[in-house]
Amino acid sequence: MPAKNVYTTVEDQKLKLSNLDKLIYKESEISKAEIIQYALKIAPFMLPYVKGRPLTLIRFPDGIGLKRFYTKNKPSWTPDWMPYTTLPWDEENDYLVANETPHLVWLANLAALEIHTMNSTLNNIEKPNQFIIDLDPPENENFESVKTLAFELKSFLEDYDYPSFAKLSGGKGIHISVPIKTNYSYDDVIKSVKGLMKTFITTHPNATLFVHKEKRKGKTLLDIYRNHPGNTTIAPYSLRGKIGAPVSMPLSWNEIEKAKTAQDFNLNNVFGYLKEKGCAWKNFYKNPSILHNQKTQVAVQKNLKEYNWKRDFTATLEPSPDIKINANIEVDGKFVIHIHQATNLHYDLRLGSEGVLKSWAIPKGLPIEKDIKRLAIQTEDHPAKYIDFEGIIPKEEYGGGQMWVFETGTFEWLKKTKTSYKIKLKGKQIEATYSLYKMKAGDWIVERSESTDLSFFVKGIQPMLCDAAKKLPTKATNYLYEIKWDGIRAIWYKRKDEIQLISRSGRSIIDRFPEFNNPKIVKVENAIIDCELVCLDEKGKPVFSDVISRMHLTGTKNIASATKTKPAYLYAFDCLYLDGLNLCLLPLQQRKAWLNTIFKSGNITRLSETLEDGKALFEASRAMGLEGIMAKQLEGKYYPGDRSNTWQKIKHRQTFEALIIGYTKGKGDRIDLFGALHLAKPIEDGWQYFGKVGTGFGNEKMKQIWKQLKVVATIKKPIKESVEEENRTTWIEPNYCCKVEFASFSSNNTLREPVFLDMWLVK
Repeated sequence: MPAKNVYTTVEDQKLKLSNLDKLIYKESEISKAEIIQYALKIAPFMLPYVKGRPLTLIRFPDGIGLKRFYTKNKPSWTPDWMPYTTLPWDEENDYLVANETPHLVWLANLAALEIHTMNSTLNNIEKPNQFIIDLDPPENENFESVKTLAFELKSFLEDYDYPSFAKLSGGKGIHISVPIKTNYSYDDVIKSVKGLMKTFITTHPNATLFVHKEKRKGKTLLDIYRNHPGNTTIAPYSLRGKIGAPVSMPLSWNEIEKAKTAQDFNLNNVFGYLKEKGCAWKNFYKNPSILHNQKTQVAVQKNLKEYNWKRDFTATLEPSPDIKINANIEVDGKFVIHIHQATNLHYDLRLGSEGVLKSWAIPKGLPIEKDIKRLAIQTEDHPAKYIDFEGIIPKEEYGGGQMWVFETGTFEWLKKTKTSYKIKLKGKQIEATYSLYKMKAGDWIVERSESTDLSFFVKGIQPMLCDAAKKLPTKATNYLYEIKWDGIRAIWYKRKDEIQLISRSGRSIIDRFPEFNNPKIVKVENAIIDCELVCLDEKGKPVFSDVISRMHLTGTKNIASATKTKPAYLYAFDCLYLDGLNLCLLPLQQRKAWLNTIFKSGNITRLSETLEDGKALFEASRAMGLEGIMAKQLEGKYYPGDRSNTWQKIKHRQTFEALIIGYTKGKGDRIDLFGALHLAKPIEDGWQYFGKVGTGFGNEKMKQIWKQLKVVATIKKPIKESVEEENRTTWIEPNYCCKVEFASFSSNNTLREPVFLDMWLVK
């Protein structure tokens, strides 16, 4: 039997209605006639939010639960009075538009239960006048959790001066809509909203922007993709094609808080609410917002006025505050710590926020231990391009001095009020949570929530060892060169005001060298420095025996006296740790630069100077009678406790000839041979002793030498000096001459580092 049609007039427009008795919501026994009646009654409330907007529809002609039709193209039977449009990005489809009550009624007759709207209207189709965030929770998510997240998002949006309007989706979640000025393209809007939500989820790990469910991992999707051109969202007051005829219901935030589910309102109870309270969104279009990043650009220019006023950009290389230069630099959520050698050495903390770098000067640096409080003086905002600035600011300019990037990375806001911040830094090395509290004017206090790894101070650092080379490196320009100091290698530690000095063997020697128990040797709070302790003669030449005797002294009075009679000098040549950063991972030239910055040279504390001309330094050291020089790769890292060819020692070697006057008994694998040869030369009243040589022999050579020496006649001790292993020495007739290579003469004229070359019979 053919369907019975009914003709009616709505606001002077004639309509043909069909199948009015058909049940669309079978479980609730809601017919199409009731759907049409709903459209008539809801039109005054719904039309302000759909008028002029291209629509997509979901039709349920046979009722919910059966086949449904998604359409964005008008049906072929659409009457002439029903408006439609094509779109600049889709000219193949004719999109329906509902501007009046008859239009909604005609859609209801199509069983178009779900009416979805775009974010722009026909009078400015390429520029949206709202953006929408759809909170889409995972299956079986507690609705209270969805509401909590919605309120947190509301508060977040308010921080950016966005008024937000919420509605129950009629499905599982909550939709938040924000009215905006029609000044921006869809691309502008989606870029702005996406950046905003990326910031939001950094402090809300239960939210995600991943669309695919397998990537969401149980998190609520912040569906911002409805803000692309052509995408749509269920309209306010639209029915949903779900059991119970739920409505996508606009509510006040107070009513959202009372809601039990996203489907609290339906075709049967919505009008009772509207009769009592009216439309919660009646002021939706009253105060549209400027996009926050557009406001940021205006604010950036305002906030950088002080920065601009303090600087002459014809003199300084610092980044210009020009908005065109900085606008495309993504700085929000990033941080940088600068080390700044201005009038006073200090650190600068800069946090990217709203297009600028909020900045604090921290005289003693960020604390590396829990509960340590430090003064942080807020300075002017800096432009985004300062995030990676390094260079020299001219002395006559504001903040004149060297500026380096000390650490950089990203950060999260854990708390942000007008008087306190809590942030989590995640840098290349520094990962820590800090709180900043405003005290008065520009003074803040910064405090760390947890201590850093202090094993450097507890376990200590083993010095890196070097390779030996016979000549200067081939690629000489890749190296720095410095004197090889003939002293005691040591590592100097400063942790706040606690000082330690550790020898290469791992022994504390600060009590033997109390003159270096001085925290003012460096300008920072925490540092570890590689150095050499040296005693010098009147010509500035190292006296190894003096520094060795200093190390073995005991007794407070003896040590105090020796600081005057045998003064020691600390030559610093590397910085391994600095206020929370392990510098071993950095290239030598960076470590040297920071060492030069933090170290206070004085009478007894000196920087080991470097030169780029290794050949000239090598010849100069030879002329001065020094041991040799060090060649260090500019890009070389520091390998604690390991031997590395990034450092090479090149020594001056001389040859010397003397007579063999004795030998020591062998030990270990030399038990059947000899150990070392005593060397001397005859002088007027006896012999001058030059020490002994115990290296440079091959096994076969030793056997040959032993065969020659053991048949030489023995004699009484021919020298006056006491010698090492005297009770294991056999003195012999000086029948053989010995040639050795050696580094230098010691203070008592014995050979330093002698190596056997040859021997021959002289008698």
